[in-house]
Amino acid sequence: MTKVSLILPTKNVEDNIEDLLSSVYHQDFSGEIETIILDSSNDKTPEIAKRFLVEFIRVEEDNYNYGGTRNYGAQVASGKYLIFLSADVVIKDPQWLTNLLTPFKDPMVAGVFGRQHPKKDATPMEEFFIQHFYPTKNYIRETDDRGNIQLTDLMFFSNTNSAIRKDIWEEIKLPEMLMSEDHEWAKRVVLSGYKIAYTSESVVYHSHNYTLKQVFRRFFDTGATLSYVYRHKRIEYPKAIFIIKGLKYLKAECQYLVKHGKVKHLPYAMLYEFIRFLGYFLGTNQKYMPLWLKTMLCNKKNHWKKYNDIIVDNDIIVD
Repeated sequence: MTKVSLILPTKNVEDNIEDLLSSVYHQDFSGEIETIILDSSNDKTPEIAKRFLVEFIRVEEDNYNYGGTRNYGAQVASGKYLIFLSADVVIKDPQWLTNLLTPFKDPMVAGVFGRQHPKKDATPMEEFFIQHFYPTKNYIRETDDRGNIQLTDLMFFSNTNSAIRKDIWEEIKLPEMLMSEDHEWAKRVVLSGYKIAYTSESVVYHSHNYTLKQVFRRFFDTGATLSYVYRHKRIEYPKAIFIIKGLKYLKAECQYLVKHGKVKHLPYAMLYEFIRFLGYFLGTNQKYMPLWLKTMLCNKKNHWKKYNDIIVDNDIIVD
């Protein structure tokens, strides 16, 4: 019988945690599910979560790190597969877990990430973003005949809805980063000869309705980290392609809004995308900024209280 370990970082999700855990334990899955919650809440999340059979670990907010906290959960996990979820997702159906694990039939697949659908209250911009980057077609990412990665798009991996082989994690752990630890991990395992799979059959509902300030700060962090992820001699993703794809994305978003009768959102969408791009662009240049400035501009401010760079473990990058 297959055992999996759900690694679930939580913070103030009292409105969702009961439904989420109930959905997990009502999966059509013949194996055993171990749930490890790493909690930084100051609401009723711990009280609700402890109604279920979970291992509960308190993580102080200042100590939370996207990669580091998940690594801590993975370290105490005993399952063959590590399942990562964001605590604000809604699981679509009882086949979610089985579908997420199916690509592991290929022994070279190290990690799998599933599809996301926008929630019903998602803004048109977030709705388009989710649908654009999480397509209906499955795919495998691996190196080409020359040992390089040819990226067709920015979406690489997402720990919002993912599974990783525990033995591969023991070999290549999640890096401790400001953000995008899932992208960086995927890059490292693919460059090490493994595969990453995307499955559209494993679905969760997930989206955020960001304000302009929030989207700026989030994409400042994204720009800071993704520019690091893709700065590698074996990744073929020229800056010119990035710019072209950005313009195509904006055009497709405008067409989407018109097609779905949301023309009135066009002016705000243009402003929203400009703010998103500005945050991303400034983030890619964070290394030229003084610490006080990037702390002011970024989303995850407590990262800079401890670290002087976006990533902690520079010494283990695959060259």
